[in-house]
Amino acid sequence: MNQPTQKRRLLRLRPGWQDRLPIRPVLLIAGLLLVLTLLILVNRPRSRVLGSAEMEMVRSAGVLRIGVDESLWGLSENGDGLEIAIGEAIGETVFGSADSVTFVPCDRYSALWRMDDGYTDLAIMAMQSFGNSGYARGAVPFYVDDCVLMGYGERPLAGLTVGVLDGTPAETLLLRLVEEQDVPITIDECADYYTMLVRLRAGTVDALCMPRTAAKSHAERGTVIYAEPLGTISYYAIAPAGSVLLELCDELFTTWGEDGTMAAWKARYGL
Repeated sequence: MNQPTQKRRLLRLRPGWQDRLPIRPVLLIAGLLLVLTLLILVNRPRSRVLGSAEMEMVRSAGVLRIGVDESLWGLSENGDGLEIAIGEAIGETVFGSADSVTFVPCDRYSALWRMDDGYTDLAIMAMQSFGNSGYARGAVPFYVDDCVLMGYGERPLAGLTVGVLDGTPAETLLLRLVEEQDVPITIDECADYYTMLVRLRAGTVDALCMPRTAAKSHAERGTVIYAEPLGTISYYAIAPAGSVLLELCDELFTTWGEDGTMAAWKARYGL
């Protein structure tokens, strides 16, 4: 009964305990974990997109229908070109085989209604975007081309009458020259390249303004492409805004740009 009560001993850290902690190994492990986390985050978008329910719906159709230009030098000509290479590579990523890709030749007029009517899932074309805001918000660039003049002999720009496709980025560049840089040229708006070429032959216009790929595609005997470009035009993969295919294209185009794949394709097709 009269035994003394045992006192609790306080736990006290020995002096200099912090110097004996394995700080360097801990920091090294933390750094490795951080790098691993970043690698996972970088690679997650593609795996997430490919495993998404939306992509499963694309696969369930058994085919990926991609709109490409009907005939444009270096991009889509006789079943070959940059657009075809990109489309086949997308098919490889989605299905594991390019055999599941069908290419649908389009132009800037037919591409929109074919997508609206369900004939194509994605367009990879020499277009900035569709005029429809639902598509303009969903575009991923894949190529930048020079915008050039073509005519029967190279002439000074001032005073020229220049034919251009109505409502295209090429016309936007011409308007900037006139409105912002006060270059005295007359712009002749045309509905298609055929009309532009007819007016050039007839002498109604002095030169035509178009992307270099289009100029090479429509060059005729006696025509020359001006050496100095007016600016650049970006070409895009286009689909309805929010499409899972656009998210995949964004990831793939970034990867192909960094690993040299896109540069190799451009070199192969002379772009």
